[in-house]
Amino acid sequence: MSEYQVIARKWRPQRFSDVVGQQHVVRTLKNAINSGRTAHAYLFVGPRGIGKTTLARIFAKALNCERPVNGEPCCECDSCTAIMGEHSLDVLEVDAASRNSTADMRELAEDVLTRPVGGRYKIYIIDEVHMLSKQAWNVLLKTVEEPPAHVKFIFATTEVHQVLPTIISRCQRFDLLPIPTSAIAGRLKLIADTEKVGIDDDAIAAIARAADGGMRDAQSLLDQMIAFFAGGDGSAISGAQVLSLFGLTDRKDLENILKAMLCNQPGAAVLLIGALAGKGKNLETLFDDLLAALRAVQLCTILPDPAELIDEGAEAVAKYRELAALAAPEKVQIMLETLSPVGRVLHDALNKQVYLETVLLKAMREAHAVRIGDVLARLNQLRSQDELQFLDKLPVVQQSVPAQVVINMSSAAPEVVEKKNVVTPAPAVEEAPAVEEAPAIEEAPAIEEVPAVEEALAIEDAPAVEEAPAVEEAPVVEENSVTVEVVADAEDAVAENVAAAAAETASDAPDADGSDEDAGEVAGTELPDETVGSGKMELTPEKNSGYQRHSIANDQPQALIEAAKNPVVHEVMDLFSGTVIDVHR
Repeated sequence: MSEYQVIARKWRPQRFSDVVGQQHVVRTLKNAINSGRTAHAYLFVGPRGIGKTTLARIFAKALNCERPVNGEPCCECDSCTAIMGEHSLDVLEVDAASRNSTADMRELAEDVLTRPVGGRYKIYIIDEVHMLSKQAWNVLLKTVEEPPAHVKFIFATTEVHQVLPTIISRCQRFDLLPIPTSAIAGRLKLIADTEKVGIDDDAIAAIARAADGGMRDAQSLLDQMIAFFAGGDGSAISGAQVLSLFGLTDRKDLENILKAMLCNQPGAAVLLIGALAGKGKNLETLFDDLLAALRAVQLCTILPDPAELIDEGAEAVAKYRELAALAAPEKVQIMLETLSPVGRVLHDALNKQVYLETVLLKAMREAHAVRIGDVLARLNQLRSQDELQFLDKLPVVQQSVPAQVVINMSSAAPEVVEKKNVVTPAPAVEEAPAVEEAPAIEEAPAIEEVPAVEEALAIEDAPAVEEAPAVEEAPVVEENSVTVEVVADAEDAVAENVAAAAAETASDAPDADGSDEDAGEVAGTELPDETVGSGKMELTPEKNSGYQRHSIANDQPQALIEAAKNPVVHEVMDLFSGTVIDVHR
């Protein structure tokens, strides 16, 4: 009984024409052989199982072939036979994962000086070349840059970022691509027919999808399926059997989940995820399949012919077009933006089912949420249909505008009380009805009679307070007149603040007969200049003056100290907290 040879080795390509999915590399190597313009070092880069070592062996056979045909090896001469049998003395394969020391590379650098035995070139195929240490590369660096004319180097790696840039710059680099799923399925179909293995198309498609772009992985999975169902009843291997064995999701279940997401049915999506998790499906693979299917749906919404970018058959593309008609392209885009960054987090999650359900519900909520653009579009639609005429009948809401009240006082002593941004003098403010009727009154009626304040001391030249927090709202006192600006946010606020300030001022006003218990201390006394705020006020006694009072604002740190020394200060206004500090004399 002969030794069984696995499908991956038995069906390894022996010519460039047998290679699947790497036509850009095949064409370049064949043209180089036909034109005689071969380089001294090549670097093949790509993921596992896509043909790096296979291409290196075919290229080595073509270089030493005695009868090449259009750049292809004949696979019949002694050189090709020896390479295929892995006993050629001119083609040496080195595993850099095990031979990565400086001594190994020094031995290789000495071996390149010997001439080839039977072929034209001495070819070194170094696999997993990224495993070489930096010291080992330094030993080989000069040899790779300027090897003898009879030496060719072919490097293969899956981690090109670990290869020294000085080595990459000395090689011709070829990036091998993952093999399309359709190409893998076609190759598996050929193998199954040749090996007389009964397997249906759904099973082949499932194996090709599980291989994730690697031909060697696909062939290994096919070998596993044949071995698993070899003792059966002789029936063909079905797609359901492949899905159950590898924990993959059926295409129908995948379409149902997508339909629930696009139609905003969170209950159906959660039930489907729970059912698949109960069957032992691989949820990470399910998430990857969902992401790929959602991308295919998006391509169907933005491209007239998405088959060029969707690695699926015509039937699958038609199904994606039907799903794309269930939701707007913007919703699909939002789902993709939400789901794309969470793949790695799902891999590390302790409870993958809960996390997958959470991210799917979040993507659905964000995708189907009402956007401001939808609201504006609906309003424009209603307006175009004359369904918004009732808006014209609604009363106009008057916006609150700042109001300014200017009150001129003549022959009256100012008593400035600032509370909630309201500055008002005597209680005669009640007699200005225009405050409540208009948002802005530029001139209030002059106050002719101010009881109990007629004989107040005259204020000749009192400068405006400069250091108050609100400079624009501070009163400006000129000779024998006071101008008070009251700024309010709304008409109601102005009326309320003015009434409150008037009531508070009326409570502090002297009696109607002009007498007060503190009048004796002030009447008939010549007072010196005192500092009020940041300015000075010159107080001059008048004839028959019965009561004298004035206020200062503590807008300076020394305000309270000065207030304690001033015998005529009646109250202190705190500009920061809006409270009044009474100082009685």
